[in-house]
Amino acid sequence: MNRTLVVLIVWSCFVFGYSQKKTDSIKKVNFAGIPVVNYSNAIGLSAGAMGQIFYKVSAKDTISPTSSTGVFAMYSTNNTFFAAAFQKLYFNEDRWRIMFGAGLGNINYQYWQEIPVIGGDFIGFNTRAEFAMLKVERKLIGKLYGGVRAVISKSKTDFDLPDFLPPEILTDERRMNSLGYLFNYDERDNQLNPYKGFNVEFKNDFFRTWLNSEDNFESFDLTYNHYYPLSSERKIIATRVTASIATGDVPFQGQNVVGQDDIRGYSNGKYRDNQVYAIQSEYRWRFENKFGVVGFFGLATAIENFSDFGDAPILPGGGVGVRYMMIPKERINIGIDVAAGKGDWGLYFRIGESFGR
Repeated sequence: MNRTLVVLIVWSCFVFGYSQKKTDSIKKVNFAGIPVVNYSNAIGLSAGAMGQIFYKVSAKDTISPTSSTGVFAMYSTNNTFFAAAFQKLYFNEDRWRIMFGAGLGNINYQYWQEIPVIGGDFIGFNTRAEFAMLKVERKLIGKLYGGVRAVISKSKTDFDLPDFLPPEILTDERRMNSLGYLFNYDERDNQLNPYKGFNVEFKNDFFRTWLNSEDNFESFDLTYNHYYPLSSERKIIATRVTASIATGDVPFQGQNVVGQDDIRGYSNGKYRDNQVYAIQSEYRWRFENKFGVVGFFGLATAIENFSDFGDAPILPGGGVGVRYMMIPKERINIGIDVAAGKGDWGLYFRIGESFGR
């Protein structure tokens, strides 16, 4: 498909984004919704929609961030579909933070495989999956939060490989259930669109057979976001450093993939391994009352073990985006980013800013 046509379709959907506010004597509810039309090298042309409602759990609570409920659904020309719903709650003067999400999908994707003699090539696969997750955080002291996480997931993956291979290689059915803990130090001035401050989050999840998981392995995630205001709140430098590490008997489904916010510009799934590291920066400029632009650039790598870091591939990614502040009081933006990576590119829709959590 002509990329200029894709951009025009995307921009038309952005222009027709929708917002609404309801006010009564108790609380206010804001709604943000946007149709999504996208194009990816891996899944083709996709269409869908996402929407969120934003509200305060208690009208008397002026300290807690805004809570939200959201849904997302999409379908692509290669028969990929995905649907999910999520709930974020902040209450008791931000002493408690709870997030719940659930979804299902049929994903037709690909990964890169080095094949002797032939060389590297993409291998297609189909994954049908269902998942649910719960995260509960409690303020411990000052801006430090601690909490627990639980994930339940079930998937069946069929690989596009020759039929003469053993069935256990062609098809993989797997449960990946986990329990974990997290710590989050949060000095940001806003959850959805910070103008200043920083947050550091560490997560450690345990996948165990006694949780009815197929494999015994662990995942570690460390994220550091920092926001620097320039001349005013209209000009912000946002930086992000992430490390995603899986250790133990790591299955294919437990590997980390370069892409999305870490790092934009990679949509075809070529770079994946047990460990992914990324660093990036984004310039945000709101030049009009509600309109803004962003520019971003970063580097990432994917390796099996930390000892491979010296020979790790350097993966640059960067691009630009547009923003429209749909609900100014809550700083809620909708936006579109276009980014290019090493031999790859992607389009990204969002409600809320990048570097979210």
